[in-house]
Amino acid sequence: MRSGRERVNAVAVCGGGGRDAVSVQEGPSGGRDARGRGPRRRGRPTCRRLRNEAGQFISVVTLFETQGAASGGPSASGQGNQRRGRPPRKPRKRRVAVTTELTLFEMVALGRSSVQTAVEEWVQSYKEDRELALLDLISFFVQCCGCEGVVTAELYQSNQGKSVVHKMTEKFDQETGLYYKKFLAYPWILTIMWPEKLQNDFYPIVGPGPFWKRFRVNFCEFTELLVHLTHSSVLCDGHLMDTVICMLSGLTNSAVYSLRHTSSLAAMKLLTALASVNQGICTGRRTAQRLYEIESITKLKGRHKYYMELLDQRRHQFQNKPMAIDNIICALFKRTFVPRYRDVSSDIRVICMGELGCWIRLYPDMFLDNNYLKYIGWMLYDKDANVRMKCILALKALYEKRESAMKLGLFFHKFKKRILSMTQDQQPEITSECMQLLRLISEHYVGVFSAMEYVFLFQFVYAAYRPMATAAGELICRRLLAPPPHEGFFGQEPPDEFDRNLQNMKTLIDFYLQGEFHRHVPYLVDGLWEAAPALVRNWECMTALLLEPRGGRQALTSQQERVLIEILVAAVRQAAEGRPPAGRRLGKKGAREVDGTRRWREHANMSRHFVKVLPRLLSKFAADKEKVTPLLQIPQYCNLDVYDMDGLGSYLDAALLELDCLVQRHSDVAVLEACARAYGTYCDEGGSAHGQAAPACSRLVDMLVDVLTPLLDVFIQHEKQGLFLGHGEMGRICSTLRRLAAFYSTHDLSGWNLYEKMDSLLTFRRHQGSLPTEVVHCALQCTYYALLWQIVAATDRLPSQEALLDLRKRLLKFCLACRVYLSHQSKVLSEKGPEEDTGLGLLFFVPDHVLQCKLLTFVREHVFLEDAGAAGGRVYREEDADELHELFHRRNMLAVFCKLIVCNVLEMSAAAAVYQFYLKHYHHFGDIIKETMTRTRQNDRLRNALSLLLCLQQLFQKHVDTYGLGSDPIEFICGPFYSIRLLARRFALTLGFDSARDAAHLIHRRGLAFAFSESPVPEEEARQRFPNLSFLLVLAEFSCKIPPAERAAALAHFQDSIPEGVPVFGEGDMNPMLAYRKSLMRTDYVVQGEEEPAANPFDAICKDSKRPQELPVGTCSTWTPDTLAGCAAGDREPRSCSSKERKPKRDIFDVDFLSSEDSENSSNEDVDVEGISVQEGASD
Repeated sequence: MRSGRERVNAVAVCGGGGRDAVSVQEGPSGGRDARGRGPRRRGRPTCRRLRNEAGQFISVVTLFETQGAASGGPSASGQGNQRRGRPPRKPRKRRVAVTTELTLFEMVALGRSSVQTAVEEWVQSYKEDRELALLDLISFFVQCCGCEGVVTAELYQSNQGKSVVHKMTEKFDQETGLYYKKFLAYPWILTIMWPEKLQNDFYPIVGPGPFWKRFRVNFCEFTELLVHLTHSSVLCDGHLMDTVICMLSGLTNSAVYSLRHTSSLAAMKLLTALASVNQGICTGRRTAQRLYEIESITKLKGRHKYYMELLDQRRHQFQNKPMAIDNIICALFKRTFVPRYRDVSSDIRVICMGELGCWIRLYPDMFLDNNYLKYIGWMLYDKDANVRMKCILALKALYEKRESAMKLGLFFHKFKKRILSMTQDQQPEITSECMQLLRLISEHYVGVFSAMEYVFLFQFVYAAYRPMATAAGELICRRLLAPPPHEGFFGQEPPDEFDRNLQNMKTLIDFYLQGEFHRHVPYLVDGLWEAAPALVRNWECMTALLLEPRGGRQALTSQQERVLIEILVAAVRQAAEGRPPAGRRLGKKGAREVDGTRRWREHANMSRHFVKVLPRLLSKFAADKEKVTPLLQIPQYCNLDVYDMDGLGSYLDAALLELDCLVQRHSDVAVLEACARAYGTYCDEGGSAHGQAAPACSRLVDMLVDVLTPLLDVFIQHEKQGLFLGHGEMGRICSTLRRLAAFYSTHDLSGWNLYEKMDSLLTFRRHQGSLPTEVVHCALQCTYYALLWQIVAATDRLPSQEALLDLRKRLLKFCLACRVYLSHQSKVLSEKGPEEDTGLGLLFFVPDHVLQCKLLTFVREHVFLEDAGAAGGRVYREEDADELHELFHRRNMLAVFCKLIVCNVLEMSAAAAVYQFYLKHYHHFGDIIKETMTRTRQNDRLRNALSLLLCLQQLFQKHVDTYGLGSDPIEFICGPFYSIRLLARRFALTLGFDSARDAAHLIHRRGLAFAFSESPVPEEEARQRFPNLSFLLVLAEFSCKIPPAERAAALAHFQDSIPEGVPVFGEGDMNPMLAYRKSLMRTDYVVQGEEEPAANPFDAICKDSKRPQELPVGTCSTWTPDTLAGCAAGDREPRSCSSKERKPKRDIFDVDFLSSEDSENSSNEDVDVEGISVQEGASD
């Protein structure tokens, strides 16, 4: 080492991956290089290490390329000497050697094979001249940081003393515009200079595209190979790693992110390679020691002494090296990892935590200690999800091995609460990995969790994220459904698999009944679908339990049977459909698709089993409607072709006989509808069961019609005579009508002419007298289904004109009956009225103004209740089932009403009455109302804008009528008027972004006309003369939707629209006209010296106070009714037309802007309204 004088070496750092100089020589055809010296090594390009003008080591690489030239073929001039009658010879390839000089950076960028060559050549150059080789390595790391400058190395003088501290600086030179950093990398003081800003914040390890991604991999491999190829030679020479550690520690402490990120990655990868190498050395040392001990015990003759000397030499060879590498690891860990594991950048923290997990796995002798594990425990509290995920994955890898898991007892005791709380993390991927970690912990430690903690973990089997539910299901299988470990001692034989499955099924049923969790059986089955396939797919076990006779050894209670039937039906549905229940989200990777052949075989076996067992199940539970109703769903999930393939026709007869008995035995609507759907499944045309099921269904309907006809005749005759039927006859009429209505919903019963009978009943009620509510209800249902089946028939095959007129006449007659019952005192009939109108849009029926007013009144009185708005984001418990069921009813009625608006059955202006409750009832009906706004905007954007404006005008008028024409500024900020402004702000957001121009201009033009309208009654005061002037504050919320280029025209139109005699009230931003004018002013045209107006008129007043929340109610809970019958409420904008198809712009403030031509040309395409779902009732 030269210590007597200073020396300065300047090494240029290239900014790209280009080549310096290329010389092309035509080499011989043999395997020699361009200069004809030495044989070429196979498998890699030839490479020689030289020095360039800057003193930097470069690699001269010879690449061989081929150039084709046909021997005997045509020449370049187009003439050839090809012989006649023979095909041309194949072109003879000539090899051309391309020699290029590449730096270390460029060699790494070439590819994986070049990385190996680069490391080997650099090690060789280090042995020749280690100072220049280290400068070459330092410049490589600096170039990988993205610096396009110069690295200057100044030899460090030991007698400088404290002055060297002042040289460790990082400053920006304003004169040269360069950013430079000085730091100590013994024996040099390195100076790096680069421009102030890197181009597009680009540096190699984060570059886009596959090339830079491969470069990052090659960079990491280079650092690891550097350790693996030098650990036996120069790694512990006291010079190489000292310089590298000083260099990396200096770069990791930089304020420049690219330097800090790249050097941190290099340091962590170096530590990983050192840990791997040292673990291999320690393993070899232990092996040598063990062999030496074994050899010393055996004491073989002959070669024993020579062999003992070799083993002893090998022991001493491994004795000191691990200690030296441990010192290097400790120094690098303290100077790079400790400052950077809590870096402000989450990317660097992710690298540190990921590599720390690798170190613990690779070198547990050193890193599997609480001094290193504490960093993982601390970073479990990190705010970044990727960092927390790396920590969980590191712990999961440690707990997968029992040897390492046994050493983590103290660590888990300290961080147990945090790991348990991470099962409720915001990121679902972290929750699933954490649940798998807890499952591994429970397997290694006995009694680590209390009973309440297990109860807390078991409930996640109902989680909405499927990997999380599956992980919880695995925990349930391990801790709850596992067989007893000591069963079978003392001469007792262990139970067979079938008995064990029976016991586990009982345990699962008791777990569901005793747990205070959600009552969602499909979620429980899906959580156990992959974790316990032998349990939830064991059809023989479940049916054996259900068919066990009363008082048997394995008999279940009635409640247990009900739960088992729900589990059975949910498992059958998932086996048939192959997808999780609604509302459960799959992971990012998704579940692997089961082999089609295997799935078909499993479905066939399931169908074959239930075809035989289903009649016995229906027969046993025929008397219990709660148990037989879900069992009737099984046929629709089975493959009914097994009746013909396996000769199981007798079981079909038995199933149809049981269905017939159930229809005659029960009068409950749920059972009858389930029977009708089961008949529909059997009667499917083209199915193997159609030939037997269709005649059976026809016979059943014939019987019901034969029973109903005489009863109706007797009833009408008695009513005409003023007599009354007994309760028995009236009950038979109601039960028969209920059965026919259930079958009419799934089967076309037009051949029995039931419409005439129902029409006679409704006509008699309207002219003669009153009928029982249930009879009228069933008659309305039958008439409704009859009209729908006629509409379906008319759609499939166009009937004659007379038939269409007759159908329209029947429709109008039915609507008249619905209008009568809309205001009925019975809640069943009044709620049924608007629901029946959902299918009327197919016949282009437009209700008159009276019917629309009645529908609006009905929605206000029965949907938007005052106490419901105050409930806000309330979480409904199990004891609130009645209130929740009532909420479902109200949501269904609102969805039906909104469908009428979307389908253009009702006028779009009717939606204004619904939009008024958007904020007040946001948590209960916000999704339905927002979806209605989206669909109406897709139908006609301008009419939708007018409906929004009409809603605001109605609310403003109601406010004026209630509170008067107040001008108090506090009222404009936090009073009832402020809620109108919040609603206007929400409406402005629903207009969209790209196509909101026309709608915003229309709202402003019509809004100005409303604001400047004069009172019809002459008033002396100007304030009373213009009562709607404060509406400008509401209108200002829509100014953000006007493009900045058109705000000047809008402002000019506003100035021209101001009538004479308009009063001025309020000061500053409380003046409506001033606030509206400021909302239209363009901020880039503000005069110098004038204060820029606020983006919102009230920001100047509210800037010192806390901004109130936009929603006056609490935040939405994790399980609210919004998730049960919700709609997709995204603002889907139609694609804008191309520039060629775009119409020329007109003046938006023309009087004829919204002309009839625009109304006719507006979008009136058919809109899919399936997003607004209508539920039949409360579901699980």
